Parts: sequence; C-alpha cells; structure tokens
Amino acid sequence: MVVGDIMDRDLTSLAEETSLLEAISLMALHGTSGFPVVNAAGHVVGFLSEQDILRAVIPGYFGYMDENFIMPDVTRIKGMVKRVGRDPAREYMTKDCIVFEEEETISNAMMQMFRKNIRRAPVVQEGMLVGMVDREEILRGFVHDNFAEGEVEIPIMSAK
Repeated sequence: MVVGDIMDRDLTSLAEETSLLEAISLMALHGTSGFPVVNAAGHVVGFLSEQDILRAVIPGYFGYMDENFIMPDVTRIKGMVKRVGRDPAREYMTKDCIVFEEEETISNAMMQMFRKNIRRAPVVQEGMLVGMVDREEILRGFVHDNFAEGEVEIPIMSAK
C-alpha cells in the first residue's frame, strides 16, 4: 500500500502571507493541527503547526514544560496572540518539513512520522500539493489490510 491510496485529497493550505490569526481560525474550523504552506506557484515551502504557533505566542513554552513552569494568564496570552497575530505564516512555519510522494510506502511514511513525532504531512507531486496524510489514516490503512486479509479478528464486545 502506498501513501496515495490513503491520503486525503483536501488541498486546504496556507499562503506564505496568511496571518497567524487566520491560520488559527482555519485550524479550528477544520479541526486540524496544521496546514502546509504553499508559495504563489503552489509548491509546498513549509508547514505551520499548532506547535509552531505556540512557540510564536509563548516563546520558551516547550523549553519550560516542567513542574516549575507557570503558564501565563489568559490576558497575557491574548496580548501575545495580538502581538504576533498579524505576522505571516512564513515567519513561524517549519521550512524543512517532511513531505511524501504518492508512491511512498505507508510503512516508510509511518516510520518517518513517528520518528519525527509529526501528525500530518503534505503529499506532493513534483513539489505541488496533492493531498495530506496523517498517522491516523496510516494506522487505519494497516488495520484495513489486515482485516481484508483475514489476519485480524474483530473482537465482539457484549453490551452489559
């Protein structure tokens, strides 16, 4: 099985100029953790994730996630969002993001995504966005194959 068999062909993406506030709104609307960023020619040039946004809004957040870290209050966070909210996605996106070709095996895609701890990745053809793949779909693909081949039995749960 290859990435093209399981990818989502939704091409929702961000332009390099998309503001962080717009990106946050789109993530909430789509219920997703990030989007690919494409240039004017439609080539994937990065990926903006919720982690990238948290790093922009609360500098040092990930470095201080221990028991002594004190989260800023809501008013302060709102002020930080307002401060960076108009900044373009290109300033905070991950530029060296992982992308996959449609012909990539899902086992290789899964291995790379788990190693890099990423949830979603763009799928490209000649650098152009053609879809997205996420860890959940990869796992579903493996389970579907195993059920189809009779390798896994579906457990029967009884209602009590």
